[in-house]
Amino acid sequence: LFIIPISDALGFAGHESYIAMLTAVISMDVISALPFAYLRLQNKPLRFASIKLLFVFFNILFNLFFLVLCPKLVETHPSFTAMVYDPDKSGVFYIFLSNLFSTGLMLLALFPELFRVKYRFDRALLRQILRYSFPLMILGVAGIINQTADKILIPMLIPGQMEAKSQLGIYGANFKFAIIMVMFIQAFRFAYEPFVFGKYRNADNKQSYIMAMKYFIIFGLLIFLGVGLLIGFLPEIPVVRNHIQHGYFSGLVVVPIIMMAEFFFGIFFNLSFWYKLTDKTKWGAYFSLGGCILTLTLNILFIPRFGYMACAWTALGVYFLMMTISYFIGQHFYPIKYEVKNALFYFAFTVILYAIGMFAPITSTIYLLIFRIALIILYIVIVFKKDLSLNDIPFINKLVRK
Repeated sequence: LFIIPISDALGFAGHESYIAMLTAVISMDVISALPFAYLRLQNKPLRFASIKLLFVFFNILFNLFFLVLCPKLVETHPSFTAMVYDPDKSGVFYIFLSNLFSTGLMLLALFPELFRVKYRFDRALLRQILRYSFPLMILGVAGIINQTADKILIPMLIPGQMEAKSQLGIYGANFKFAIIMVMFIQAFRFAYEPFVFGKYRNADNKQSYIMAMKYFIIFGLLIFLGVGLLIGFLPEIPVVRNHIQHGYFSGLVVVPIIMMAEFFFGIFFNLSFWYKLTDKTKWGAYFSLGGCILTLTLNILFIPRFGYMACAWTALGVYFLMMTISYFIGQHFYPIKYEVKNALFYFAFTVILYAIGMFAPITSTIYLLIFRIALIILYIVIVFKKDLSLNDIPFINKLVRK
């Protein structure tokens, strides 16, 4: 209804179709959220993952069709492309259109879950949902600001347009290398939320949370160690060296810092269930708003002086503080005897191995690579010796039974 004034206010006058498509995509994502949550509740990870991958597949397919194939077919098959492609429209339009089509197909695949239930309005349930979820919405918005504020502030706070763009490009490119930790946390989150709520009324629920936290820390630190020790060899790979400008590699130093920050955020997420299970979600809003204010303050103070390094260290410090405060307050409202000593052992062991790998006086690239891989293997050996049996791994367990 207000597409024109909204587009004008956002600086997209004359491009109302962009805002309209974006609005449609977000609306379909919101509708998809509940059936996806239902699939997780029903322990149907294959259907959940297949529909998610369906979106990825078609999104890539539509982008390749509109951005690569159609421009080539305009000259050879103009009558065919005229039905689906307008060369006068920008690539951005077709990126939005590809997202719209693939999101629509994803929603279509969820129709069985959407229409399996009878819909009725329940005012009491609505009030309960809003009371529980509104603080979580604030938490989510503050969390997004925490994740993106640094990239917004860098161009605003660093003097000189070229220098600001340069630092933003280097920081953004290297931030993406930490996506492995983010993917691990996201995958863990998809599986862990229904697990936690499903276990809530069981007698062994707290022991299950303790074990989940232990294995999250073990595997999270393994990812940190692996990426942290091996990321420095990226410039030596010909494919990477030929396709990424050398100047970007100067920012590799932020990757371990960001990965550790994301690791602390993952622990914070694990700890967050005490206020979700006890209906004290307002604490989640307090943590996130406090973290958001601290992130903005520290970035504004230190980005002009230290550039993108201030962003990385700020994220590390803020997430560590949020994790620590959530742990101690959670122990008051919903005490769980996490294996803190075990977690500190793995953390210290990881830091020591990382320091040894980074400061080892080995000049040969191949020998240094072998040495660092050996350190990663040592970590894995200690994990299996101390906390993980081979029989705990489903694939190996099946082989042993056979």
